[in-house]
Amino acid sequence: MKLTRFLMVPVMLAAIALTGPMLDAKEAKQAPVALDGNCAVCLVKSKKIVKGSPRHAVVFDGRTYLFPSEEVKKSFAASPEKYVPALNGDCTICFAHHDGVRNPGKIEHVSFYQGRAFLFPNDSLKAMFEQSPQKYADVDLAHGGKCAVCKIDGGKEIAGKPEFTAIFQGLRYQFPNQSVLQKFQANPAKYTGQKKEGLKTSANTATETKLVSVKGTTGCAACEYGVHPKQDPDELGLAVKSNDGFIYVVEGAHDSHPDLYKSRFQSLKVSVMGKEIARKGKIVWLQPKSIETVQ
Repeated sequence: MKLTRFLMVPVMLAAIALTGPMLDAKEAKQAPVALDGNCAVCLVKSKKIVKGSPRHAVVFDGRTYLFPSEEVKKSFAASPEKYVPALNGDCTICFAHHDGVRNPGKIEHVSFYQGRAFLFPNDSLKAMFEQSPQKYADVDLAHGGKCAVCKIDGGKEIAGKPEFTAIFQGLRYQFPNQSVLQKFQANPAKYTGQKKEGLKTSANTATETKLVSVKGTTGCAACEYGVHPKQDPDELGLAVKSNDGFIYVVEGAHDSHPDLYKSRFQSLKVSVMGKEIARKGKIVWLQPKSIETVQ
């Protein structure tokens, strides 16, 4: 479905009005290159990775998109909403499970759903998306598709329409009509302020400090289980799923065991010994004493 007016602005202007014109290749140098310089149109229309050229560049929502020819560039400029990747190429699963953290995806781990491209940092997350794409396809739809302007200016919950959509910082904002869309475009900062919520601890039960030994398989705490390390809540976190179904979040693993942390999506078998510092249902947080891979 064709959406209406979108912004073509460099990243340095991302906080101001969304009504700027398409920028040429020279101006595009101010914004980071999207999709590793590959063509967004070729990716969506043909599901092919094709290198673009700086001679055929367009800036859209703070990203520079490159194309192999002027003709393909014009196709993008006519309907950029058809071709830009969801969340500007950031991982929708990480965004959904980690309180809006933007974790860049890679074009080599691309998946397609309902005519849109979704990028992921690895094949494990791509496979997770493809198992339930409908669960993550609209995580970039701000306010559940309801009008942000109507809510903030009038205190009303009014559904937006896809034909009146603006993309701002990778999120899709929908409005009931063109005039409200233009009001948003004139001052997006007023309508996009969001408070990032950290890990909610009110429901966490304090536990007596005790030493536990766990064997299980690794995973990403935030991406796969929607939880965070307590001491480093901005990290995605190392999780260990035990045979009894408990999920153990290993504190500080990104610093103490960086290689294991980077490989956590590979479902490695590990043995962890540490102190239990908190528990919530089947989620347990551990301060590790030792971590070892096992065969």
